[in-house]
Amino acid sequence: MNPALPGGASDGPDATATDSWAVQTRLAYTFVPYGRLQQGTAEAPNPNDLAIDVHLGSLQLTGTAPTGTSIDVQLPFGSLRTTTFMEARTDTGVGDLELRARQAFTRWLRSPRLSGTVGLVLPSGRYVERSGAANLPAEAATLTLGRGVTWALAEVDGQLAIGSRGAVFGQLSGRAPLNRTRDEFAWGSELRATLGGSIKLDARWSLLASTDLQWRGNASEPDPFTMGRVDSANAGGLWWSATPGVRCAVASGIVATAGVRFAIAADVVGNQLVPQAGGFVALSYGFAPTARRSTPTQTTTATPMRAVAGRITVVDYWATWCKPCAQIHAALETAAPRWPDVEITRIDATEWPAPTAPPLPDGIAGLPVIEIFDTTGRRTHLLVGPEALRVVEIVDTLRKGTTP
Repeated sequence: MNPALPGGASDGPDATATDSWAVQTRLAYTFVPYGRLQQGTAEAPNPNDLAIDVHLGSLQLTGTAPTGTSIDVQLPFGSLRTTTFMEARTDTGVGDLELRARQAFTRWLRSPRLSGTVGLVLPSGRYVERSGAANLPAEAATLTLGRGVTWALAEVDGQLAIGSRGAVFGQLSGRAPLNRTRDEFAWGSELRATLGGSIKLDARWSLLASTDLQWRGNASEPDPFTMGRVDSANAGGLWWSATPGVRCAVASGIVATAGVRFAIAADVVGNQLVPQAGGFVALSYGFAPTARRSTPTQTTTATPMRAVAGRITVVDYWATWCKPCAQIHAALETAAPRWPDVEITRIDATEWPAPTAPPLPDGIAGLPVIEIFDTTGRRTHLLVGPEALRVVEIVDTLRKGTTP
């Protein structure tokens, strides 16, 4: 048998266009108990107290190019513990290897942030025959994470910033089997839709919440009596869940995520165990091994801050999703021709808080942000939020040699 595997939880940064190569690793653990036997939408009798606890881990490695193209490799592993009122058994192993190629469209469409993914799932995990499994007691069958076929998958996801601290995101994904198993079992296709949001509390902590709707088509298997095919019993259905969580930037490039997943409703084909409340934790680490740096100019983006000796320097941290940033940019563009003694550096923080994004000044957890340095290289002003809109007024005062 192969249980209905729970969907994963994403906590890492999106693969988006950056000015450098980036690498991210992620280790995640998900626990989902299946203790309620259901037929359709109603609870079904469970005389043997059959239950399955899914302990699912995953190891993921992602490499992202400056074009926003990323290659992702993910291997699930774990254990499936089956219990009845008489006995308990644990089956362990690895799942099927997932390969994805993803393209972010940030360079062409800054807001909302969209990306598309295609990929394959290769049958690397152990698989046991399912054809005819409906005639066996569920507690007598071996459980495996592998499903014995190659799958094609496709995903489209997007993210839209709400102010400087919030964002909404969504994903639509699907996968379809490209062949049948060695015992001629045919899995049904799968669709999944996710909608959620996040809000950044400070420089380290964020709250997350999402809802997930997943559909699995019915499967089929050989019919030994007619030599044709018949719909498989106890396969397919619709599941709806909600997932609140919290994310913490532990250190530079290291992000931890934890949350719980609640089952809201399910409508299944035949008799199936349905998921109950579970949880997940994940730890990811991202870094840019070959980051490109460029000399600051008025049009420079994603560069380190650098005060220019003998000139007043204005460092403008901006993002495509930051509306006040557009006002500030327009004001600086207007003032620049009359500021021959002022250097303007623009830093693109659109991808913040991703590890590959340029860091904001210490202690700052949102945009807009402006730093102003005098001719000696000393920072005289750190303007945050509405105060950043006063940048032209403050620079004009500095140029006159007075203190704002």
